[in-house]
Amino acid sequence: MKKTKKYDIICPHIGVGIMKEITLKESDISRMKKYPLDGILNTESEIYYYKKDPNWNNSYLLKRLFCTDENRVCRKIRTIEELQRSELSTYPELILPEEVVTIQGIQSGFTIKEVTDCINLHIFLEDKKISNEDKLLVLKKIGKLLRKVQASNQEFYFGDLQEYNFLVDENKDIFVVDLDSSAITRKTPLESNYIVIDKKTHPITKYKVNKVGRCYPNSDIDTFCYNTLVMNYLSGTKLHRLSYNEYYNYINYLNNCNLPKELIDILNNHYTDKHNESVLDYIEELPKDYGRIHYDVYKALQKQKR
Repeated sequence: MKKTKKYDIICPHIGVGIMKEITLKESDISRMKKYPLDGILNTESEIYYYKKDPNWNNSYLLKRLFCTDENRVCRKIRTIEELQRSELSTYPELILPEEVVTIQGIQSGFTIKEVTDCINLHIFLEDKKISNEDKLLVLKKIGKLLRKVQASNQEFYFGDLQEYNFLVDENKDIFVVDLDSSAITRKTPLESNYIVIDKKTHPITKYKVNKVGRCYPNSDIDTFCYNTLVMNYLSGTKLHRLSYNEYYNYINYLNNCNLPKELIDILNNHYTDKHNESVLDYIEELPKDYGRIHYDVYKALQKQKR
């Protein structure tokens, strides 16, 4: 079914790295079972169950990319290789791809160790059977992981830190996937779900975005994405999609909801040239009943005033 070998992978315009490669045929892929994504839209790849060896205890997945442009795939390979060599490879939360998958002679994806008994963070946050306390606990763990990564000696950016790229297990431990789309010691622009090209972000120098909507990764963007992840959960809406005026009207409303002043200041600074700070330290200070924070409550009160 497969041929495995280890040799130099030459990436045009990028350089030479060493990474194991798995060679497959289309007929091999056709016999694989697709990995269920529970209604999560994956626009970058298809995921399959992959058995490396009949005697292998660990279960693996195969990520097959839709776009196999040579330069793009090689950038991903370089990112993975540098992550594997860095201290970040010792972080149990980061699930790194392990091998390159070549299909019909084209580098087309990666193998990734499967993290079992997990659900996607998006589903976790939407599940009404899960307590708000547990959800905030997981969001705090993500903030602590980001802080640990930012304090490391390695220049690394998640780029697209969002709920779909996290898994949560039964112990409320977190795992980050899709790390081939992150950035390490490079400045290639990345897609970011929360950075929207509009008059909020376009003139802000800390959110440098190219013409097709990809942003040049930095710590301000990662922190902004984390804060947005937390506030989107608390507000029940996509704050990053609000207009400039509506965003600040809502933030002004939050002043009446007993939130820490420091947290409000952080949100007010999101669309200024000041460096972003994390809301992590203020989650514990949220009022026990934070239902008033919900965007629907804000909208209902606005209607009453009319």
